[in-house]
Amino acid sequence: MNEQIIILIFIVISLSATLRLYILKARNQIKYRGDERWQLIQLKACNAANIANGILVILLCILPLFINSPVTFTFQRVSVFGLIYLGIRNLIELTAVTYLDKQM
Repeated sequence: MNEQIIILIFIVISLSATLRLYILKARNQIKYRGDERWQLIQLKACNAANIANGILVILLCILPLFINSPVTFTFQRVSVFGLIYLGIRNLIELTAVTYLDKQM
């Protein structure tokens, strides 16, 4: 039961980060009217998210080497982990967009 609560918390955080990212991007696109500064912010944030993607993929490849017990995954569990993975990526991009918008 504790594992399900933890997964639910991560899904809620992922969903809220994804929605906030898309709303922030839409609002800033209208606010800045697509100027070069806004495009540069989006490009840098996307690069940060892509670096995080690489780190997460490497982590997912290395992590099973340290687990000795056989683990079986259902399709539902893999899809939930995929949603959490995308949410973490969007959270990183949201943080980068917010930071770079205040920085520039």
